This record gives sequence, structure tokens and C-alpha cells, in this order.
Amino acid sequence: MFFHNFKYAIISLIKAKTAILWTLVFPIALATFMYVAFSGVLEKDEGLAPISVAVVTNEASEVEEKDVWQQEGLLVVLENLASPGDDQMLTITKVEEKKAKKLLQEKKVEGIFFVKQERLVIGENSVNSTILSMILEQYIQKKAVIVELAKEHPEQIVEAIKIITNPTSSYVERKTTDGCQNIYYNYFYAIFAMSCLFASFASVEKISKIQANTSALGMRRSLSPNSKMITILSEYSALWLVQFIVELIALAYMTMLGIDFGGKYPAIALTLFVGSGIGLSIGVIIGAISRLKESAKIGIAVAVGMALSVMADLCASGIKDAVEHHVPILNRINPAVLLTDCFYALNVYDNYNRFGRNLLILSIMSVVLLVISFFMVRRNRYASL
Repeated sequence: MFFHNFKYAIISLIKAKTAILWTLVFPIALATFMYVAFSGVLEKDEGLAPISVAVVTNEASEVEEKDVWQQEGLLVVLENLASPGDDQMLTITKVEEKKAKKLLQEKKVEGIFFVKQERLVIGENSVNSTILSMILEQYIQKKAVIVELAKEHPEQIVEAIKIITNPTSSYVERKTTDGCQNIYYNYFYAIFAMSCLFASFASVEKISKIQANTSALGMRRSLSPNSKMITILSEYSALWLVQFIVELIALAYMTMLGIDFGGKYPAIALTLFVGSGIGLSIGVIIGAISRLKESAKIGIAVAVGMALSVMADLCASGIKDAVEHHVPILNRINPAVLLTDCFYALNVYDNYNRFGRNLLILSIMSVVLLVISFFMVRRNRYASL
């Protein structure tokens, strides 16, 4: 009976023009418009740009005059790291302390180095702030070792200074990844997230049609001896298969369009598979609300899908980051954010830890929503049919 229901559910889905419009045509059209709008910047990889920092050299210091070379050592390192070239890591601005703090407050620099105090002040936590901290920490560690050696072998002091002030690649290891790290790609990740969530429209409609109080078809199916669990699972499985195929078509189209998703296509396909499941699960639980009409349920699905997608930076960049700083728990349970983060993790990281964690959360959420939906539908009782 499962496969019988599964078969006819697929046939009805293929004939449903509304489902095809929202889950395939609309995302493809949106991706096309975005590609045209961003065509001038998509070809440029963001890479590792030099970090802007302020350097304060005139602050008070307790270091003795005889140790002045230690005071200047950090400055020499920073200047070397700011030397123009392919390996340039910093752009430095030498200013007084008051001016430096103003630049940091205005976000014109990402950190302030106090040379004589060998101290760093950063603005917001970010990858760049971590790099700046690593620069200072490694300098201090190397200096401590060199100073100890210089005490035992003073004749090597000149060579020690050369070592400590020589910039090395140990501060940051540059690695290339399969994908593109352009910030505008997050919009395309969000399109996939939105497309997966919009699968909820089809599942809302399907679940509504197995409830006797919402449709004539639901009345007839309620009289059927079929188990409600089998009915729900067969409809859900059919929706899942069709939605997954639709997502793969959209992925193929965007790839041919020129969007670089990297080379980890099996993992990307798995992301779309799990993403289709969570979108359908959201629709199932909305459709299981028995007291609402189908049009009201569709309205709720639209509102939920759009709200979650906007929070994943579909409309404007920076929303997800703002949520992460103020209410991070929302990003941990927002399916759209988790899906976009899966794409980001595949593009940036050389391991699957973050990717696997996101998929695990999405899978658990799907199962929980399905179980709750089943009990909601099962509890429905009708005085007459």
C-alpha cells in the first residue's frame, strides 16, 4: 500500500504547476537576476586582503633605555609585514593613542598595536582579529626565547634581533580551497535555502488533503483502512524525491551559469537532500494544524520561509552576522542559516566537522517535526463524515 500511495503521489506532484513554479522556476529566475546584478564582482575572489591596523609608538613605557631594541622589535616586524608585495599582511598607520582609538571606533582599522607596551587592542572578534593576536603572541614567544639566549651568548645579540624581526609565514598559513570565497556567493546559498523551505507549500497541501475537515478528498481518505502513518510517509517520501530532483536541476543550472560551488558535489547533493527534508517537515507540521484552512496554512508557510531566508542573508548581507552576535541560538536552529552554512563550510574548510554538525541538527529537526505532526494528525477525531 505504501508504494501504491507513493506512485500516485508522484504523479499528482508532476501535474501540480504551482509546485513546479515555486520550487524550480522561481529559484532559477532569482538566481539569474542575481547573477546578472553581481556579474561584475563574482569573478573576483576575495582572498586574504591586508589588514588595516593603527600603530602607537609614543606611549609611556617602563622598558629601560638600554633595552630600546626590544621596544622597536615589534615595530620592525609590523613594518616588514606591511611591506608591499604578494605576501603583504598589514597596512599600518602610525598615529597617537587618541587618534588610534578613534580610528578603531570608526572601524577604519581592525586593531591597535602599542609597540612599547607590546599590547594589542581589537574591535570585533573576527578572523582578522585572530590573525593580529597570533602575530603579537608569536612575536612575544620568539622574543622571550631570543632574550634568554642572548643572556647566555651576548655575542649573538645582532643575529637574535634579525631573527625576531624577520616576518615568516608562520603567522598565517595560506591555503587554497576548491570553491570561491566571494561574499556575494552567500546570496546563492540563501536561494537554495529558500527553495528548500518553499517545499513546505507542497507538503502543506498534501497533509491538508488527508484531513477530513479541510477537503472532500480528506473525508474519503479518512474512511480508508490505510494507516495514517503509511499515508503520511508515502506522501512525504514522494514529495522528498521530487523536491530533491528539482534542487539538483537548480544546482546544475547555477553551475552552468558560472556559479562556483567547489568540487564537493556529493556533499552538496547531500545538503540539498537533507534541506528538502527539513522544508517538507516544516510544511507537514503546519499542515497538521486542523483548525486552519489550507489558504491560511500556506500563508503561514510563506511567512515562515521568507522570515528564515531573510535571516540567512537572502535580502541583505549582515543580518545573519548581527543575529550571531546578539542571539546566536537562533542561527543554531534556523534551517536556512544551517543550509547556507553547509555550503560555506564546504567551500572554506578542508574538513567536514562543521558541515556534519549542521546536517545532524537539520536531520534531528526533521525527525522531531515529523513525529509531532504524526501525533497531531492521529489525534484528530470527527463527529461525522
